[in-house]
Amino acid sequence: MSINHTEAILQAIKKLGTKVERELNESIQNSINKEDIFKNLVTRSEVTAASMKKLRDAIETLSIPLNFPTKTDVANAAKLTVQAEEKMDQIDEKVIALARSIEEIKKALGSPAESAEK
Repeated sequence: MSINHTEAILQAIKKLGTKVERELNESIQNSINKEDIFKNLVTRSEVTAASMKKLRDAIETLSIPLNFPTKTDVANAAKLTVQAEEKMDQIDEKVIALARSIEEIKKALGSPAESAEK
């Protein structure tokens, strides 16, 4: 009987826990699914976005007389640096290919040093 009694207690606890969990989930969903919360969040995000745009414009305006780079300036410089590195890599690859071609041509024609030795 002790085992049956323990199993009955565990089943009762399980049912109670499931009921409490379901009620908590419903409570959370009911508090989240309110339209006024979403309207408030949308309004706040629009106000925040407008404020950030005004601040960005003010920084752009101040950067000219105060002579400091803006985020856009730094991003543009970084893009140019990457482009320059890519072009340098391409030039390096072409120079290596040309050097190999010249070596192959020398071997095919026979170098002047080899001709003089014979």
